[in-house]
Formats: sequence, structure tokens, C-alpha cells
Amino acid sequence: MTKLFPLPLFLLPGGRAKLRIFEPRYLRLVRECTANGEGFVLAMMQGQRLYKYGTLVDIVDFETLPDGLLGITIAGRQRVEIMSTEQAPDKLWLGDIRTLHDWPHDDYVDNTDDEVQARIATSLKHVFAAHPDHAEQYEQPHFEDVTWACQRWLEILPLTSAQKQWFIAQDSADEAKQFIHQLLEEHVE
Repeated sequence: MTKLFPLPLFLLPGGRAKLRIFEPRYLRLVRECTANGEGFVLAMMQGQRLYKYGTLVDIVDFETLPDGLLGITIAGRQRVEIMSTEQAPDKLWLGDIRTLHDWPHDDYVDNTDDEVQARIATSLKHVFAAHPDHAEQYEQPHFEDVTWACQRWLEILPLTSAQKQWFIAQDSADEAKQFIHQLLEEHVE
């Protein structure tokens, strides 16, 4: 069974985030995942139950935080469907998962006339410039990859958990691209 980490954090493949680890069950999760070279699933909670979809993530960095706690950096690897769950005696969530195909990647060239893709990428560049703490997690951002840009937008937009679950369940970034473009259009007006 795969280890599950329930958090309100939403991360998609290619996304990165920093976590503070202090509960014994999650210290065990980090220790075992690191020792076995495996990832864990970042999952969202709905009451006392886990939502159906999550993201398999890898631990890519460690640090001791100023308060002495363990800090880890995680990177999204693959969308997953959580088929069943249970809790270990220490309350660590475990689950059977099914991996989902990655969203097809959709690159564009800056000199093309694809206004939608260019607007999504350009607006995300502005967000990264305005929030350097967030941007520094991405050594090589892939703004030219519209799928990557849409995934980063979905991570930072203030969407409900149900909306995020709907997007993560989709087979491509097409719905996200239309949604984000519409939001950007409304913001300009």
C-alpha cells in the first residue's frame, strides 16, 4: 500500500512545495519513503474521508528549519486515483492507488498567434515575478508548456476542493486552459 499525506495543499505533476514535518506518523512516512526510494500521495480531505484523486510526489530536498523541525521539498510526479484507504495504528493513512496518464503537453512558440496560450504563460510569468518565494522553487520554469502553466495556475488559484478534484480527474488540460483563460479575460475587463 502507498503512504498518503492528507493536506489542503493541491499539487499536480511538475509542481513543487515545501512542507514542515513534525507529527510522528509523518516523520515515519518521510523516513520510510526516503529509505525505500518511493514517493507518497498528497491527498485532500473531505471531512474524515480522503478525496478520490491525489498526486504521487517525491521528496527532492530536506532541511532543518529555524525552529528545529524537518522541512522537505516535494515535487509532483503523477496524478493518481485512490481506490481504497485504511489507517495504520499510528493513524498514518495508507491506500491502494491507480496511476493516471499524464496530461498531454502542449508547447507553443512565442511568435505564434495562439493568444490563449500566450496569455496563460505571460500572466503566470507575472505571478512568478510578483511572488519570488514561490518562483524560486522552479529552477527551470516551463512557461512555454501550456499544460505545465495550467497546472501551476490550478495550484495557486483559490478554488474549492471539489473544483480541484474535478480538474485533477480530467484527461487533459483543455478544461483548465479554457477556465484560466476566461478568468484572465474577466480580470482584464
